[in-house]
Amino acid sequence: MSDLFEVRQKTEEGALWRGTIDVTIDGEQKELTVRQLRDTEFWEVMSSIDTDELESLQTELPEETMDEYEELQNKDSLTDDERERLDDLQGEVENADVNIFDVLSRDTYEGLKQAAKYGVEPDEADVQTALTQHVNEIEDQYGGTSHEDARQYVQDHVIEPMVERSTDFTSFAIGIRALGETLDSEGN
Repeated sequence: MSDLFEVRQKTEEGALWRGTIDVTIDGEQKELTVRQLRDTEFWEVMSSIDTDELESLQTELPEETMDEYEELQNKDSLTDDERERLDDLQGEVENADVNIFDVLSRDTYEGLKQAAKYGVEPDEADVQTALTQHVNEIEDQYGGTSHEDARQYVQDHVIEPMVERSTDFTSFAIGIRALGETLDSEGN
């Protein structure tokens, strides 16, 4: 007998997996819920991204700093000292003498923005907030007020505009992290 049912179960578990990423905005750490990109989304994103450019960008940054930064970012919980160190490292990375425009093409940047739009996911509290604060808009635009209608509302009216209107390359940071979660083994 084949492993068809086991593969289906693992695939569904991967699709349902949710994780979190921390993004620094105005010196404050903000937590976003993310999911892995689905195969078609991943294909679309990766067809825009030049992986050689991402590798070049990574080699432009100090390796030890990046290793420590990624290690702290990937931790589930941080002590106060670790949070302070992460903030310091974030500043170092942001202030590194790297001109992102010299390394990344517009296509790669747009691919990372798309990864951010696909990867950021409203959590249950976000959906409930939408249902309580925007119920009339949800019903008018989506024809109902189901959980899925509210989720789509948050995607269309909160996440996508947030990514499109971001400053200080926040969309880039979110996209890199969302892509990293897709490539990570957790949830796969």
